[in-house]
Amino acid sequence: MDRNDRIVIMAGIIILIIALIGILYHEKTYESIATGEEKSTYRIEWTEYSDEILSQGYVGRDGWSGNYTIDEGSDAVISSIEFKIEWKDDLNFHGFILPWNWSDMIEASISIPEFSFSNSKSGYEEISMEAKGSTPEPKFVEAKNESEAFKSISIKSGAVNCKISLSITPKPRFFDKGNDFTIHISYHYYKPEIKQVS
Repeated sequence: MDRNDRIVIMAGIIILIIALIGILYHEKTYESIATGEEKSTYRIEWTEYSDEILSQGYVGRDGWSGNYTIDEGSDAVISSIEFKIEWKDDLNFHGFILPWNWSDMIEASISIPEFSFSNSKSGYEEISMEAKGSTPEPKFVEAKNESEAFKSISIKSGAVNCKISLSITPKPRFFDKGNDFTIHISYHYYKPEIKQVS
């Protein structure tokens, strides 16, 4: 075998080695891309919960204000909040000697910036209001894993701040300085459950 033949054989071996390396690299790259593109179907469902905040206080002629934060976690969706303010007259002269109404009247103002909610009401012995948020619906998503599926949830409310202000018109004015009251804040919220279906 002369020198030229050996050169040709060596060149052939080198070309064969390069071709094998290229084939192996291509297969690994294809497997990596195929693995990265694999996605599963997940169903996002919502479970409803409810809770209540109970608070007591005293409102005088200077009024009263308070702030209540509802926080059930960053993944919670608060769907509705119901407010009920109750009180009994400390000094009740209603129907005593004179027939007109001696009951204390309280005015309540409630705002929830996260709900774009603001309302005021006045009444005797009880005031009720309700604020509505969003109610999530179940859906299917395509994702690589549960973490990615969770990130696809666009509706999240997190913490909600309820600002309440009270003012009172006590009667009879010269004897009655204010009144005790009780605030009931009942709220409903949802939390997601992610299940892989395929």
